[in-house]
Amino acid sequence: MPARSSSRRPFAWAEKTFDENVPPDRRKLATALQEICRHLTVTAEDGSVLAHPTQAQAAAYLHVSDTTLTRYLQGQRIPPGQTLSLIFDTACRDAGSDQNVGIKWEELRELHARAEQERCGNCSRHREAVRTAGQKLRALQEAHGQLERSMAEREQEIRELRQHVTALKRETQRIRAVQPTPVGEAGPRKFREAAGAATLLPVPRQEGDRQQSANATVAASHVGRRAEELLRSGRPDSTLALIRHTAEAYAPTEVALLVALLRSQEQGALADNLVHIYARDRHDHDVVRTALLLHERQAVADAEALLRTAAAYPGSALSRTAGSGPPG
Repeated sequence: MPARSSSRRPFAWAEKTFDENVPPDRRKLATALQEICRHLTVTAEDGSVLAHPTQAQAAAYLHVSDTTLTRYLQGQRIPPGQTLSLIFDTACRDAGSDQNVGIKWEELRELHARAEQERCGNCSRHREAVRTAGQKLRALQEAHGQLERSMAEREQEIRELRQHVTALKRETQRIRAVQPTPVGEAGPRKFREAAGAATLLPVPRQEGDRQQSANATVAASHVGRRAEELLRSGRPDSTLALIRHTAEAYAPTEVALLVALLRSQEQGALADNLVHIYARDRHDHDVVRTALLLHERQAVADAEALLRTAAAYPGSALSRTAGSGPPG
C-alpha cells in the first residue's frame, strides 16, 4: 500500500513549548522525545502506512493517551522507564536503526535519570515546605485552642465572681435586716422609739446580741472560705475584688470577725489588705466601732493599724472630727 500523509505540516504536533516552571533536565528529556516521535510511521488497520501520523494516531500507536503524550512532550510528566523504552524502540524500528533517530539509548536513559533526580529534588523541597507549613498550622491551631480555653476560663471566673457578689449582697441585706439600728444612724428619737418597743419584747437583749453575733460569724466564715478558695485556685485579682467588696458592704461586727478569721487561717496578707481598705474607705464611725471590737477580741495590733490608717488619710472623718473641736 502507498504511504499516506496528512495535509497539515508533518509532525507539527511534536513541536511543544515549555512552561516557565518546567525544570531544565525535564526540558532536555522532552526535547529528545519530540525529536524521536518525528520518526514514527504508523500502520493503519487497513494496512496503509501513515508516514506523517497525527498526535492521536501516534499516541494510539504507542499505547498511551493523547493527553499523556502531550504531557511527555511538554515536560509536564516523565514517562516510566518501560514506556520510554517502548517509544525509543518503536521509533528506531520505524526509522531503520537507532542511528537515524538522532540519539542513542544510553544518552536517552541518562536524560531520563537526570529528570527523575530533578523531580525527586523538587519533591523533597515540596515535602519539606509542606512539613514546615503543617508545623506552623499545628502551632497556630494549638495557640488558638489555648486562647479559646483561656477566654472560657476568664468568662467562667467572671460569672462565678458576679454570682458570688450577688450572693454576698443578699447575705449582707439579710444580716442587716435583723441587726438593730445604731444611735448615730437613726437619731435619738428613732432610737428611743426602738428602745421603747424593745422593752415590750419578751426576749432578753442578750439573746438578740447572740443572734447578731451568729449572723456576723456566718458572714465572716463565708467570705473567709471564698477567699481561701480563690487563693488556692491562683486568682489573686478575684481575691482582692472580694476583699474590696467586703470592706464596702459588711458591717463592723462582720469585718472584725473576718479579720480575726483570716489571722487564724494564717492569711495575714489578706487581713492587712482588708484593714487598710476598710480604714481608708469607710466612715470613721464604722472604723472606731470595728477597732473597738478588734480590741475586745485581743487583736490590739489590728485595732491600732485600723485607727492609724484612718488618721493617715487627709480629709477623713476622724481628721475632721479632731480639727473641728472647740478652740482652746
